[in-house]
Amino acid sequence: MFTIGRLCTGPAQENAVHNFAANAPNASSSPHRAAMEIGELFTRQWAIEDGSTDRELTAQVRAGAISRVARGVYRLGPGFGPDPEAVVKSLKVRLSHESAAAWYGASLITAPDRLHVTATRCRGRWADELPGVRFHRGQLDPSEVRVVRGIPITSPIRTGLDVARSLPLEHSVAALDSLARRGVITPAAMQCAAAALPNGPGRRAAVTAASLIDPLAESVFESMGRVRIVTAGLPAPESQVTINDRDGMWIARVDFAWRAYRLVLECDGYEFHGTREAFERDRRRWTALIRAGWRVVVVTWRQLMDEPDYLVDVLSDLLV
Repeated sequence: MFTIGRLCTGPAQENAVHNFAANAPNASSSPHRAAMEIGELFTRQWAIEDGSTDRELTAQVRAGAISRVARGVYRLGPGFGPDPEAVVKSLKVRLSHESAAAWYGASLITAPDRLHVTATRCRGRWADELPGVRFHRGQLDPSEVRVVRGIPITSPIRTGLDVARSLPLEHSVAALDSLARRGVITPAAMQCAAAALPNGPGRRAAVTAASLIDPLAESVFESMGRVRIVTAGLPAPESQVTINDRDGMWIARVDFAWRAYRLVLECDGYEFHGTREAFERDRRRWTALIRAGWRVVVVTWRQLMDEPDYLVDVLSDLLV
């Protein structure tokens, strides 16, 4: 699965989704489905794969239904905030934190509401007044800066550390999982960098987040669920597990499994149930797992977001 940004839960976001869907050429399929599942941000690749064209995307940008955030990345609604390239180059700062993570292609639970940049500590305070920009101050070694698609940006490791030190654990791990999945960082490199941080604010959070990175996580949905399971003190599951029957015949590939307990956990996202065929296929797969002696737990995005204790309560009863 893949998810980027926040699933639309408020009235304003829901209206944006419906406006986008109503104006889109294929409103009954890709735009509405993608917008509802991946929230405020989506990529050109996903839109193209779902049947949209570049011309249609351009038309939606001009109509104000969507806006371009970065090259190949869009969000619902009209554009907001300053242009990253203009801010970084004119103020001689570096794109950093969540904004840098998004520039590298990270999946974020919540889209940044401001552009995050890092400036040197000696910089005057006047820059804090720039609307739509969050200034962080810190010294950046030349090795901690890259130029990506023409913009100076913090290196992948420095970006990961900044994200881990500034975001809640579920949010930071989701971003780090997606960067590791894309090959931008490795768990070992992040763990080494976090361990090398001096004692101070954010070090413990960085070490914890780095220890939880799983490149096999396929969505922020899965990352959030896994973090919630582990931090509750429950046994850590295996990710993306292939399950065969007693004769060695393939049954399914599941999101999470605890082999010792013959227990499967599936993160049931809307994106896979856009058609009746997909809905029926998943039910048949879960039935096959049960027939093979596995217990199957299914959690939805809404349950994860609206009932934070639900998943842990269910698994606590079963992992005994």
